[in-house]
Amino acid sequence: NGILLGVNKHNNSLIIVDIFDSRIYKNANIAILGTSGSGKTFTMQLMALRMRRKGIQVFIVAPLKGHEFHRACSNIGGAFIQISPASPNCINVMEIRPTLTPEMELIDELDYNDIDSMLAKKIQQLMIFFSLLIPDMNNEEEQMLDEALVKTYAKFGITHDNNSIYVDQSRGEIKTMPILGDLYEILKENPLTTRLATIVSRFVTGSAQSFNRQTNVNLDNKYVVLDISELKGKLLPVGMMIALDYVWDQVKADRTRRKMVFIDEIWKLIGGAANKQAAEFCLEIFKIIRGYGGGALA
Repeated sequence: NGILLGVNKHNNSLIIVDIFDSRIYKNANIAILGTSGSGKTFTMQLMALRMRRKGIQVFIVAPLKGHEFHRACSNIGGAFIQISPASPNCINVMEIRPTLTPEMELIDELDYNDIDSMLAKKIQQLMIFFSLLIPDMNNEEEQMLDEALVKTYAKFGITHDNNSIYVDQSRGEIKTMPILGDLYEILKENPLTTRLATIVSRFVTGSAQSFNRQTNVNLDNKYVVLDISELKGKLLPVGMMIALDYVWDQVKADRTRRKMVFIDEIWKLIGGAANKQAAEFCLEIFKIIRGYGGGALA
């Protein structure tokens, strides 16, 4: 049931690995290490394509050399999503996405009143996003940003009551979500958050205003590549965080489906110069993705 990795050079036997075989492996995580040009990205793409043929949901986040994934993705009918200031594609970082599907609700015998506040969880993720964007944010600014986020969602009728994110919960119809521009307006109103508003304005009126839109991409495809290689400087870890946050919500939505998250060049998020909260988010993915029927590879 595994995938072919190659041929054993000593005896010409096939090397086939089923990383989801829990009798052999404790989890389905993989780390690929090697020098530049040794074939790490090629090996990653080979494994992704062969897992796709086995019916495994594949997500690839490519912070560098995203073009290397385009041809294969196109040839198998995958979804190639480019996230950049000039791209028509957008993932709304403010969007709250329910991760408890009707199937999981039945399996776990839960309902939305039994789980923690989705708004609170979203704000936790947004604090990581803003810590990447504003590394020198102090404790007072963090507190005021937290309050501004609560106010922004409240303007759209969204509170800590999980039912408040729906127009009609029986049909799963979600309310229109705020975008960064809505938060920007709240930040401008308070003299103590003027600095934060000025930094966020890059995403509202500045060169990165393409991020100030509602989500217009779909991750239902079995093979999804999120190309963020056009993002430079501070925008690269921010874009990687947006992509991973979106993928992670998709992973948690259905534990009955096998899925694999590939993170190329993960050192951009966990390296020595990286943000601590972003690195901890990556660690969380690798630690608990097994519980959602998946694996992670970097």
